[in-house]
This record gives sequence, C-alpha cells and structure tokens, in this order.
Amino acid sequence: MSDSRHDAQADMGFEVPADALEQLQDPEITKKWPQALTDMLMVIEGAYRRGGDDEQTARARAFVAVRALAHYHGGHIFYLPKGQQIDRALRDREIWERHDGANVAELAREFELNEVRIYKILAEQRKLARARRQPDLFERRD
Repeated sequence: MSDSRHDAQADMGFEVPADALEQLQDPEITKKWPQALTDMLMVIEGAYRRGGDDEQTARARAFVAVRALAHYHGGHIFYLPKGQQIDRALRDREIWERHDGANVAELAREFELNEVRIYKILAEQRKLARARRQPDLFERRD
C-alpha cells in the first residue's frame, strides 16, 4: 500500500487489511453485503474510473471511501440529498473553501451569483463551520 493511502486511512481511524481487495473480488463476499453497501462501492468505483483511475486503483479508493463512510455513519440513518439540493450544497461548500476574504466579486462572477448571495452563502457556511468546531453544550447525545 502506498504511504499516502496508508496515511489517509490512518487519519480516518482505520486501516484496510492487506488482503481486503482480494477478498472483495470474491462474489461470495460481496453478495453477503447489504445491497446498499455494494451499490455504494460500485458507484464510487465508477466515479473514480470516470475520473481516470484504472480498475484496481478505483476499486482500492472506493473501498477506502466506503470504509470511511461506514466508520463515520455506520449504524446511523442519515439523509443524502440528491439533484439540485446536493449540487447547491457542494457549490456552497466550494465557495466557502475558495473564499479568501477579498474575492467575493470574483466568486460571484464565477458561480454566476450576485454578491449578496455570496455573502449569504458565506454566512451560512460560517455558521456550519462554527457548529462543527463548537458543538452545542445542551445537545442530547445518545
């Protein structure tokens, strides 16, 4: 396993066993997975293949992504938006990440929005970032 992939997996709090990819190729194993997990693996692998990865690299990266999702969301029900909602959420996150404090007009032009909308998006993203860093003290945790 490459050092960068090993480091990424370690950063996520898990490691993929050395023989995991060989085991994953076995149809007996994949047919025992919940269908949604198998579908997720195939969708992610397909996205990496369309992005230019060869089959083995795409499968390895998809496995890491699914393991990360399972590690983070495993056992919980979560909503995954689709269509315009996911496009808008990803756009807003990209605007937040690319904002450097002085490029609102540039972002507005690039994303074909007005500056007022960019400022609103930044305010929403700032609130989300703050909530991630400072969890609610009164939030119930089970």
